[in-house]
Amino acid sequence: MKSFLNTKKSIDAPEHIKFIPIDAPVDLAYASPMAILNEGDLFGEMTCLSRYPRSATVVAENNCEMLEMLQNMLQVCQRNPAFKKRLDDTYRERALANHLKAVPLLSQVSDDFIEYLRQRVELISVEPGTVIFKEGDAGDAFYIIRIGFVKVSKKFPGGDMVLSYLPRSSFFGEMSLLSNAPRGATCEAIDHVELVKIRADDFLLLMQRFPEVAKKIQETATQRDTSNRYLLKVPRNTNLDDFLDQGLIQAQTLLILDLKKCTRCDACVDACADTHDGVTRLIRDGLRYENYLVATSCRQCMDPLCMVGCPVGSIRRKDSLEIVIEDWCIGCNLCAKNCPYGNINMHPFEVMEEDHKNPGIMKAVTKKKATTCDLCTDLDEPSCTYACPHDAAHRINPKEFFDFEKNHKGEDLLLSLLEKSQ
Repeated sequence: MKSFLNTKKSIDAPEHIKFIPIDAPVDLAYASPMAILNEGDLFGEMTCLSRYPRSATVVAENNCEMLEMLQNMLQVCQRNPAFKKRLDDTYRERALANHLKAVPLLSQVSDDFIEYLRQRVELISVEPGTVIFKEGDAGDAFYIIRIGFVKVSKKFPGGDMVLSYLPRSSFFGEMSLLSNAPRGATCEAIDHVELVKIRADDFLLLMQRFPEVAKKIQETATQRDTSNRYLLKVPRNTNLDDFLDQGLIQAQTLLILDLKKCTRCDACVDACADTHDGVTRLIRDGLRYENYLVATSCRQCMDPLCMVGCPVGSIRRKDSLEIVIEDWCIGCNLCAKNCPYGNINMHPFEVMEEDHKNPGIMKAVTKKKATTCDLCTDLDEPSCTYACPHDAAHRINPKEFFDFEKNHKGEDLLLSLLEKSQ
């Protein structure tokens, strides 16, 4: 059998991305996204259990006989210890080493140490809603996500705050091991999750033997700590429940238009389209107050619901926390559906594919890809605000703009936005 996913390489793709994770015992090489599934390989179980869109196309290379299993039967089989052990043993034997190497963090680890880990790691299955560890627990292990999504949250006055959603191939649990302190957050499975658990002593040995890995882990821990501190910084004197309900605390940036200055000249929309191959990321609609409009444009949320469930991990957060969608997006529309604010749109584009009915013949096929505002991070200033001839468009930091003790106009605007949207 042959598993393949059409894609093209993005010129700004991060260098560390070498594999596209799919729902199979092998990942797809980024430069050549095609792989072979062999006799005995189990594939499709992740999306069967989670009901997320398929992550790749699978085509029979020759005559094949397969056993198809519906979700209810797979769930029953998973609860059988003998069946589960056989699946885990097969995964450990055939795929674990490849998956460990495919994790960017472990890409430079030697083959002998990967083999050492392969024999010692624990494989864990977690059902939806199960808490993996709680804030305040002792740190005893480091985790890599094999299948599914994990929610990271922290206790906060007025309720729990979601810090992030971690997809397949992400890791977590490193911060308490590095600081020798209790867990700083709660990690919970939001769907069926399979984990690779690395015990604390093996994690520390990994850090000692591979300084470059230790550096990456430390940098990630620092970035997460900085991000968490920023997220927990709330404007003073605000109603926390209302601020949370409207998602304004989740926004890193809002596009605000001053309607008294705006002449509806379309310069902002045209500039956005010119910067993004003719596809604008800006819709001039949204919450309104007096002369202000909070436009429908990506907020770069601290709790990005759009990232939950992407079957190929094409939507991700950059180190500077902007949300970007990579070129290997398969157009499943899940991120657009998940965005609570309508800030992701599906855009049609043409790609050249081989005609399966006429091998060797290429044909143009129209597909869709998700698009969202990327803040024009390769430019000095977002195109929409730079092009506005009347100084009507501004990107603002809501936590600074709504600092009530310093900005009373921000207080009035916030309260009005909350009232108008209820």
